[in-house]
Amino acid sequence: MTLLGMLGILASIAPTLLALIGVAALERRYPAVSAGGRADRAQNLKVWMTSLAAQLVLSPALGGLTTLAVNAAGGGFLELPASGLGLLVGILLYLLAMDFGEYIFHRAQHAIPALWEMHSLHHSDPDFDTTTTVRHFWLDPALKTVTIWLAVGLLFKAAPAVVVYMVLTFYNFVSHANVPLGFGRASWLWNSPQYHRLHHAAAAEYHDCNYAALLPIFDVLFGAYRRPRPGEFPPTGLDDGAAPKSYAETVAWPLRKWQPQRWLQRRRRIPLSGAPTRPVG
Repeated sequence: MTLLGMLGILASIAPTLLALIGVAALERRYPAVSAGGRADRAQNLKVWMTSLAAQLVLSPALGGLTTLAVNAAGGGFLELPASGLGLLVGILLYLLAMDFGEYIFHRAQHAIPALWEMHSLHHSDPDFDTTTTVRHFWLDPALKTVTIWLAVGLLFKAAPAVVVYMVLTFYNFVSHANVPLGFGRASWLWNSPQYHRLHHAAAAEYHDCNYAALLPIFDVLFGAYRRPRPGEFPPTGLDDGAAPKSYAETVAWPLRKWQPQRWLQRRRRIPLSGAPTRPVG
């Protein structure tokens, strides 16, 4: 990894910590529901540090692949305006493109079993709060690097808009916050903690709704929009109550259902109840 690349990743820690601390202070002062145990928050921060470590290891290959692809396309097929009124248009176009990419990727995480096995770690938090923002399986950021960022990078050359979008993404710490903030009838315009909490709700009635990262208009367009009712802050987590019991489980979360003994028995064609279905060997 280059020194510049390492400094770039390490530099992202400071604003993330500031966002976590700032929003956590609001949660303590204005909680939407009673706060859970501090152990879950500590677990989420450990998951985040694992993700950062994975980025430090994987970024040479992933960053190089992304850069080569974007360079091969001349730095983006469309150059967005970088000044004046055109800059505002460029920011809006880039926001729509990136958020649509996030939306499609998020829908895929819920629809494709292999991606869900990773993404379910994010949903397994029963104490939904701002630290849930960084509770992602360590491979998820790498997958986004070679999908969303690569695709939009190939489409647009938009340095100023990229910076603005990166700032806007810190709003994710607000949308995951345990605070009683919702936008009522205007909830289709911009994500809110109440709106996104429904997406994380454990009860089956809330499944398959409110996928949007920033712009719920995509939920409206794709039939996944659910406007929160006044005072609606349901319990969160997976519907079966599954959650990592240790840090080690978060690192290997997608393999939690894999049982070596069952796998070996299937390989040997031995039923779980006893005798083999045919001679072995």
